[in-house]
Amino acid sequence: MRALKRPEGINVVPLIDVVLVLLAIVLTISTFVASGAIKLDLPKAASAKETPPQKIEIAISENGVLYWNGKEMSQSELSQVITTLGSDASVSVLGDKKAFFNDFIFILDQLKLQNIEKISIVTKRES
Repeated sequence: MRALKRPEGINVVPLIDVVLVLLAIVLTISTFVASGAIKLDLPKAASAKETPPQKIEIAISENGVLYWNGKEMSQSELSQVITTLGSDASVSVLGDKKAFFNDFIFILDQLKLQNIEKISIVTKRES
């Protein structure tokens, strides 16, 4: 009976194929992430109106004071103002690092009750 010859080494061709496919996927996805959105050439219309995006900032100070675009508000006032927003509004939430987590959750809860999905949490970059 003759023994089968054992392969001497590792076949790297399939590994190279997998790496090239993964590289292609990463490069494709990174172009969308780098630009932030897919670039579109939108059609023109004479009746189109330009609506400036609302800049909404909600801030929480160290001692729990809430601010709406720099104006101090109570929780009930802030809740009433949030109910006037549409679901397409974009809101930035700024919080002092010593602020209570309960206040932060209150703001997020009020925004989610209005079906607002565009919520950004503002932080400072570590250097």
